[in-house]
Amino acid sequence: MRARWLALAIMVMVVGLGAAAGGRPGRAVAEAPEGYVVVQFDTGRTIEDLGPDGLPPTLAARGYRQLQVPKGKTAAQFAAELRQQPGVLYAAEEPVVYAAAVPDDPFYPASQASYLSSINAPAAWDLATGSHEVVVAVLDTGIDYTHPEFAGRLWENPIDNQTDGIDRDGNGCINDRYGCRFVNLTSANQAVCGYSASTPTGAVRDDHGTGPTNIGSHGTMVAGIIGAAGNNGVGITGIAWNVRLMPVKVLDCGSGPAGAPVGSPFNVAQGIDYAVRMGARIINLSLATPAGSLSGDIPYLREVLQTAQDQGVIVVAAAGNHVPGSSEVGTGYPAAYTQYANLIAVGAADNLNGNSWAPYSNYGPAIDFAAPASKLASTARTDVGLANPYATDDSGGTSFAAPLVSGMFALMMSRNAKINTSEYIDIARATASAAPAAPHGQNWAGSGIIDIGPAVARVPMTITGSPMRDFRDVPGGTALEAWVEGTLCGQTTAQAFGLLSRYTLRVKPAAETPGCGQPGKQVLVLIGGAAATPLLTWGGQNADIGLSNIDVSTVSPPPGAVVVQALNGAWSNVAQLEATGQLPAAAASLPMPWNAIYRWDPLKRLLDKPGAYQRFYRNAPAYVSDMGTINQYDAYWVDGPPTNVASINPNPAPGRSIQLRKGWNNFTYTGASRAVGDALGSINGKYQQVLQFDNPSGTWLSFLPGQPRYLNDFGGLFTLKVYWVLVSEDVTLVMN
Repeated sequence: MRARWLALAIMVMVVGLGAAAGGRPGRAVAEAPEGYVVVQFDTGRTIEDLGPDGLPPTLAARGYRQLQVPKGKTAAQFAAELRQQPGVLYAAEEPVVYAAAVPDDPFYPASQASYLSSINAPAAWDLATGSHEVVVAVLDTGIDYTHPEFAGRLWENPIDNQTDGIDRDGNGCINDRYGCRFVNLTSANQAVCGYSASTPTGAVRDDHGTGPTNIGSHGTMVAGIIGAAGNNGVGITGIAWNVRLMPVKVLDCGSGPAGAPVGSPFNVAQGIDYAVRMGARIINLSLATPAGSLSGDIPYLREVLQTAQDQGVIVVAAAGNHVPGSSEVGTGYPAAYTQYANLIAVGAADNLNGNSWAPYSNYGPAIDFAAPASKLASTARTDVGLANPYATDDSGGTSFAAPLVSGMFALMMSRNAKINTSEYIDIARATASAAPAAPHGQNWAGSGIIDIGPAVARVPMTITGSPMRDFRDVPGGTALEAWVEGTLCGQTTAQAFGLLSRYTLRVKPAAETPGCGQPGKQVLVLIGGAAATPLLTWGGQNADIGLSNIDVSTVSPPPGAVVVQALNGAWSNVAQLEATGQLPAAAASLPMPWNAIYRWDPLKRLLDKPGAYQRFYRNAPAYVSDMGTINQYDAYWVDGPPTNVASINPNPAPGRSIQLRKGWNNFTYTGASRAVGDALGSINGKYQQVLQFDNPSGTWLSFLPGQPRYLNDFGGLFTLKVYWVLVSEDVTLVMN
């Protein structure tokens, strides 16, 4: 039954949308429909059915369709008919969303200092100016992607970036190089904007505005506030200069009342779903339904907001604009939702009047933050006849408060991209400045006016990796601490996963706890109370302080003044730590009675094959031995009694190098104790195995590069210990 009704749904779509799906060369201009109804057919798939990528099925896969209203019927009539059909879960007329403000005056700003300083943006730029790894989706009228302020700052689809009319990545949007357009064909936008189709495509260039006296540019202005180039000597600066912007066009060119851009909630939902699936970390919605209207509370909008929350995406939504004297109060949707922790509703502060409540801003319990929104300068379209493509909005609007908040979160993510969404929001709340009371006495700023500088400074360092002792995983429950110049700044415990351990350590910044992390300071990790390596540095401007896969290990101290090596009563592999000399005198430190010394020579041939032992026998005639001299730091086998060899530490100088020959080599490691990969860094990729003979137990231990750590018997090389290494060619090993 589900399959049958889905097939009928597709038939209805084809019949209803056939005329509107044009736009290809040679087709007649489509006739705009009477309106649209959103319907959900029962496909048996829900938002809980997560795929291998961790995402739920698309809206289309969950049965949502946008159907054109047939001629002779109203949207309400058509929706009522659909609701009577079996297999239909939902059907309703679509409400309208509006851009939350419209700029109108050309402006080439001499300074943005007044309102940016009031929210401490310059202080934030000392730490972060944005990262290309952070993608901000701008759901609006599009972006003028030819504007020089956006050069190198646009997200690009790596697969579907052609202009051939083919949806190469199968995401439902054709040739979406920079983003996607979700705008329905209506009689209004057909007449005003010249639209001829509803097909989702990559046509995302901003088309709002008609000329120098009506510059429009809503989406371009919003995008510029978020991410216009900074410190480039021209134009204006965005909040996050180096993020990537993803234009998602969900508003038309301005076919609404007074030339306002309009769109539909279903297309906004499609835009949110698209942005999440294509990798956006932040979504900016400078749009809203009218205040006080419940028509914007729609199931498919709730579903995509839930998906965004589940995927850790922050959605920043303008509260909408209040008409002075209007009896309609409250917050427009989507900002009006309060059940989604990642949905941030933004009201407007009047930066021309001490960041007090802006009379044009909606208010109500849903508001989370406020930000300046009066006479903000930003980018404008390059094709509307302006001498300089910049403008300011004289009327003000929450549309321009929201992107300041999006920019703040973008800077916070640029500082550390690896903390939870909830922590970014908690930090923003903790650092917001108090908002003055409004005449209406209701909530208009939530936690307060955003304070970007302190928010970015409050972002912590996070470190993840494996905690080890002598490069072997410690047991679960082992304590880890982070110290900065004598101040405890973070603590956690190791978590065991089978034979491996992992840790996640949050290190407080000085803005949270005085004396803790700030640029240039060293972070020392203790494991079980012992200092671990490496020592970490708190990064400066534009350094990501979210550190992943940082394996830390305590290391046993190097030998002291006397080096002790154990013998097992049979053959033991030891190092010659005394000076070079003739045998047997040079081996005077060996306990008596020892019988023989064997030293591996990779160049000596045995049965015409390279690699054999040189031998010295203590109580045999000289002609039996072929080894008369032993060199300091030679590694060799000795057949002696089960006791210890004590030698004066020769304290080898760093940087000692030895020649290793193709095949097996036995050597004494004289560098600082470190992980195998680091100790053998000078021959990386040229060794295949490392062995160590454990003298007390008489067993071989093995290390294979690239093998899971838990399968190796050891993980580090230690000063003045003896090892075997198999190399694929002649190489020089430098031991630092």
